[in-house]
Amino acid sequence: MFRTLAFALSIWSLAIASAIVPRPASAQFEQLAAKIPSTANAIVLLDAQRIMASPIAQQEGWKERYEQAFASGLVSISPDTRRMVLGAAIDYQTMQPQWEVAVADFSEEHSIAEITRATKGTVDQFGDLSAVILSDDSYCVQLAPMRLGVMAPANRQSVARWLREVEKRTQPGLSPYLEGTLAASQTSQVVVAFDLEDAVPPELIRMKLAACSTLAGKNIDLDAATKALASIRGLVLEVAVTEGSFGRLMVHFNGDASILAPFAKPMILEVLGNLGAMIDDIKDWKPTTEPMKFTLNGTLSQEGRKRVLSLIDHPVAALIAANKSRSMSEQPESSKAAYATQTYFNSITKIRDDLREKAKDAKTFGQHAMWLDNWARRIDRLPILDVDPEMLAYGRYTTARMRDASAALKGIGINSAARGAQVYQQYSASGGGYAGYGYGGYGYNVQWNNVQGERRAISAQERGQGATTAQGIAAEMENETAKIRQAMTQKYRINF
Repeated sequence: MFRTLAFALSIWSLAIASAIVPRPASAQFEQLAAKIPSTANAIVLLDAQRIMASPIAQQEGWKERYEQAFASGLVSISPDTRRMVLGAAIDYQTMQPQWEVAVADFSEEHSIAEITRATKGTVDQFGDLSAVILSDDSYCVQLAPMRLGVMAPANRQSVARWLREVEKRTQPGLSPYLEGTLAASQTSQVVVAFDLEDAVPPELIRMKLAACSTLAGKNIDLDAATKALASIRGLVLEVAVTEGSFGRLMVHFNGDASILAPFAKPMILEVLGNLGAMIDDIKDWKPTTEPMKFTLNGTLSQEGRKRVLSLIDHPVAALIAANKSRSMSEQPESSKAAYATQTYFNSITKIRDDLREKAKDAKTFGQHAMWLDNWARRIDRLPILDVDPEMLAYGRYTTARMRDASAALKGIGINSAARGAQVYQQYSASGGGYAGYGYGGYGYNVQWNNVQGERRAISAQERGQGATTAQGIAAEMENETAKIRQAMTQKYRINF
């Protein structure tokens, strides 16, 4: 989740408008938020219980559909999750989380022993708290019979310090901006908040603004725009669902950001689109600007709701593994391996189908690469109890090749930039021209246009090579999928 939205939300925010509820929810989230380390600069609040109790969820049978999606691995939040808080410390310059923590309350008890069995993890202990190390580089800790906490990466010292910090804390230790967003849970079932104060250097902001296609050709003072954007305080995403779903997008500043107001909406759309976090509904949302706040308001369609929830991902399968393992245990002993293996394969198949649908909407290779990474992580988190070793090898192969394809697509931009820089350096080293052309006048313009043309040709070449590599990987994966389907069908005498 945080990897997906970090850069987009380092400039803008999402939020969803309110539904009136009879009781305050912020106090309930305060208990969970108290378990988030004080160094967090991003949080997500999810009240799944209230979402499923909403009128539209009841009318449209969301619970049943969600359970089907969960069983397929397309969503990673257990249907018996009541409330969950995710926190992270994001390095906004590299757009990577230094750590991620998820704390969730469930409607049923979950035990570390059960999770260990379902995930084949390694048991550990922190004082009186039982824990398990999971294969996706995370720790799961049992904080209470119906409360689990997860930290990634699985650095034991970091986990121990986290648990000591929050052991006796009863109130959140978050930054003032993040703590202030807890009140939004009174009217919204999902809240995403990013504290961006002092997070992004002005030089980087200016560079991004200069490269922003929305501002191309516009008469805007880049220095003033940089100063305005550098005063960003933070942003919030809220989701509320009643008889329908509604949206509001906001970003808060410490100073006057009016200079950006005329371009606020198109810039939001551009940034979200570039990162694959775009929700088509936002295009129709109504913008409102104030000197220190920008807002977009509108409705969310069924697809929009699905897209929002698909972006909310926690760092581990442990929060869901026990729920899945129960359904397997209901099968006769003789058919457990067949059932588990078939379920695992069907989950991978549906995840890949969903990925193909997402890829159709990708407007850049970077977006496609991001979805490949996200869906590879979802396969990594599928329960593996009783799954055939040959099928597990296929799962590892699939995620490895998905990441290879992602790397090929990401490399398009990196290689193009590197080769383009070489062309520019050669041009500069020659004194500003090639083949005897001088530094000024017509010769300069002709040769500079040639440089630009050569850089465009490089970009096209790299795109072709990267796309060809990714397509080759996809074809290879289809062949391997056919092989494993045939092998497992023959072995277990059931259709895969």
